[in-house]
Amino acid sequence: MEESVFAALTDDIVLSILAKLDDDPRHWARAACVSTRFSTLIRHFCWKTKCSQTFPSSLISSDSPSTWSSLLKLAVCCPGLRHAGIPADRNAAKRMNICRNSHLAGGYRHLRREQGCKLLARQFRDDNLFLCDWPGCVHSYQRRDYMLFRGFFHNFKASGVWRSISDEKRRKIDVECAFCTCQHTWDLQSAFCLRRGFGYHLDGEPVVRAYVCENGHVSGAWTNIPLRLELDLYQIQNHARAIGIDEILLFAGDYSI
Repeated sequence: MEESVFAALTDDIVLSILAKLDDDPRHWARAACVSTRFSTLIRHFCWKTKCSQTFPSSLISSDSPSTWSSLLKLAVCCPGLRHAGIPADRNAAKRMNICRNSHLAGGYRHLRREQGCKLLARQFRDDNLFLCDWPGCVHSYQRRDYMLFRGFFHNFKASGVWRSISDEKRRKIDVECAFCTCQHTWDLQSAFCLRRGFGYHLDGEPVVRAYVCENGHVSGAWTNIPLRLELDLYQIQNHARAIGIDEILLFAGDYSI
């Protein structure tokens, strides 16, 4: 097909045709399988163009196609329950046809630093964590709704979270990164890097969980706030209004992301 039609076209014309397929990244994946030429153009030009439209230019610091590949996955792919650290129940997953692996994300596909600030503990608010808009991709599993999110740290090795993990010598866990080849990640919740007060459900499951890999890619899940915690926050808000402490109101208001 390529030799009979596209071989006579210049790269600029082929790229113009490929650019019209950017509404669904699966189109590029299929086109890349057609020929080596298509694969090269998509990896070196289409991915970079799409990332430049989605992320601030300051975040794209590499000309490596592997970097663009990871950024593109972050922009358009949900990590899936497995990469978000949700324990597997194979029988339930099979019975309910649950998608536990990465897939095309629903909702908004922009990553913002404001969302990252809502997740991190106060001492890490200066870190450049970019997260997708909430609620992300919603999965119902085991009688609970998981709102999966994804994101990344810009200059992860210079962040406060990285210093905390390194200084405390936190051990990695067996949760694979959905966006690169890292086989292990750090649990930000157990490393005390997430905002205090998120709490736990009655069965011991954390309300919020998040994991970061060596390359700064973040996957996680947010669940509905337990009723008991909602009542506690309501009392905090009333108390804050009574004594005029805006900071407590900010915390309690930001809890419902």
